[in-house]
Amino acid sequence: MAKLRVWMKAGHTVEIIRRMLPGFTDESGIEVELDVVPERTAHDSLVRGDVPADVVTVPFWYLEELVSVGMLRPLALEQLGMSDEAFEPRALQCLTRQGSLWAAPHTLTGAMLAYRQDVFEREGLNMPSTLGDVLQAHRQLRGHGLAVRCNPEFSSLETFAGWAAAKGIKLLPDSGVASLDDLEAGIGDLVQAMSASDRRLTTLDYAGTGALVEKGSASLLFDTSAWSFQFEAPGSPVRGRMAYTGIAEHAPAQFLYAEGLGITAGCRDEPAARQFIAWRHSERVLRAEVEGIRRIDIPRVDLRGKEWFIDYVQSQGLSTCLAAVDRSWASTDDSHVAKRADYVTAARTLMEAISGTISGRFSSLTEAHEITYGQRPLPE
Repeated sequence: MAKLRVWMKAGHTVEIIRRMLPGFTDESGIEVELDVVPERTAHDSLVRGDVPADVVTVPFWYLEELVSVGMLRPLALEQLGMSDEAFEPRALQCLTRQGSLWAAPHTLTGAMLAYRQDVFEREGLNMPSTLGDVLQAHRQLRGHGLAVRCNPEFSSLETFAGWAAAKGIKLLPDSGVASLDDLEAGIGDLVQAMSASDRRLTTLDYAGTGALVEKGSASLLFDTSAWSFQFEAPGSPVRGRMAYTGIAEHAPAQFLYAEGLGITAGCRDEPAARQFIAWRHSERVLRAEVEGIRRIDIPRVDLRGKEWFIDYVQSQGLSTCLAAVDRSWASTDDSHVAKRADYVTAARTLMEAISGTISGRFSSLTEAHEITYGQRPLPE
């Protein structure tokens, strides 16, 4: 029997895959060992080249790095029994480098501002459409205003890079370090607002940040478009109370994320790996995701015409959410994301400075920048 080892990120999707794997093995004769590996661990192992897995989750943020160290094999969708037309074009674009596709995309999110419409109506606030509107609402809703990811993980940088993108500023360049001028102009207002807010944000992960909205501790969340489905899930304390929109200044704010499954350079059985990825993208598995965890934002546009998909969206009252996702995708632009082979290291370093300023470890962005980039020694 052929054997594969697969590394995936934690999440509800993994449990769907795990539950359906016995059926895949029975049909294909391929035994799959599925491991859930934290993104930091996966990244560091991948770039060191000591990955025992055949198939791995490939996030677009550090795709340059993986390609540069020769960790992945290029993919051809035709070999998986799929075509480009089945996918949202932006998802394919995000996972393409040097003219080759390196992962079959299963996730695409854009930026979304989710906010408590009932709270805004009670407080006499209009729908926010600009960065200034968000900050004004945050100030007025003292104690339960804006929540954003502020922890020092590299993935949190998209919060701030996407905010700066609305002002036409690329926070982290394709080479070198972020300039202090760009930091102050691009995110100084957001850092100041968060510093005067609940500093616990610097300790919370993706799930913990969004949970503040569900607990009533925050009335706005600037994050990915994926949050709308959780907020509207049966049993959610904020179901029916939320509204979803994009925000912009000179350009739309961004919170782009894309990922897919790729085949490692050390894969022991590439045909089996392709067969597994094709199965993971089969309509049967995708339908289980949609109906099991409300993932109507899978970047497979061919699903939109399926009767079961149309019926599910309508029966679950998710038409508004799907329209918001489509608006989010339509405004997506990846030009604000640094294309560099040391992305994770550079992003971690910059987020240490930003998160440290918000937590109070640094007195200002100026101090954070000077200490982080070696222009000033750490205070004794």
